[in-house]
Amino acid sequence: MIRLRDKEQAMTWRLSVVLLAAALVAACGGGTAIAAVKPSVPPGPVTKYRNMLAGQTAGAPIDLIQSILYFSPGAASVVHVHKSSNLATVLQGQVTVKMPLGDKTAWAGDALVEPLNQTVQAVNTGSGEAMVLVAFPVPHGGKATAPLAGQPAPATPNKTLYTFTLDSPSITGGYSLVQQVLDFAPGAQTPKHRHGGPGVITVIQGQVTLNRDGVEKTYQAGDSFSETPGQTLQAYNRSTTELIVAATYLLPDGGQLTTNL
Repeated sequence: MIRLRDKEQAMTWRLSVVLLAAALVAACGGGTAIAAVKPSVPPGPVTKYRNMLAGQTAGAPIDLIQSILYFSPGAASVVHVHKSSNLATVLQGQVTVKMPLGDKTAWAGDALVEPLNQTVQAVNTGSGEAMVLVAFPVPHGGKATAPLAGQPAPATPNKTLYTFTLDSPSITGGYSLVQQVLDFAPGAQTPKHRHGGPGVITVIQGQVTLNRDGVEKTYQAGDSFSETPGQTLQAYNRSTTELIVAATYLLPDGGQLTTNL
């Protein structure tokens, strides 16, 4: 007869054999597969607005001037004339450009292009505040706007919040002006990338950390910086608040604005 203790030892031995067999099956690829856990990928930025002005030509050295303009309710620019092409994107509110051939009103996200060699005036015709991103490729050393002499100053003038000039970017021949506004949630980042043309970026809100060719620098609201073709770039929002940046690029005809690496 098998004693109780002998039975317990036999059962323990059988259980050990079963566990060993299961381990061998799993090691050889059998049994139920366990799904690998993929690392989470940080979200990318969201493109809020994107506008383009094609058909431009750089036959001589130019500068790229980018400004952020603020209009309180009822505020207006001086009456002025443009000698160079321009592209504006309304960031907030409602802006009307008054011009001889008819007024044009634009809202957030809309593009505005003011005609050359005509008197124009931008007015906040909405009920709230307005902001505009505007860029001008001008002859090297030139100015973006020429106020018209003899015109009365507006009762409430607009203000230039930020402005930055990219001096003599390397571009010749045909190109387009491309503007975009990017919104980074906390923790969002771009992939590593390169741009096909030079550009100017201004931080509207929050702070951005830019890795340029392996060197990092952080920019705050109101700061501007430039990016040039050939640089390896990656932008991060490492803060806990929203980040918004506005950019204007000079994109050569046939080029690609962004190439992810």
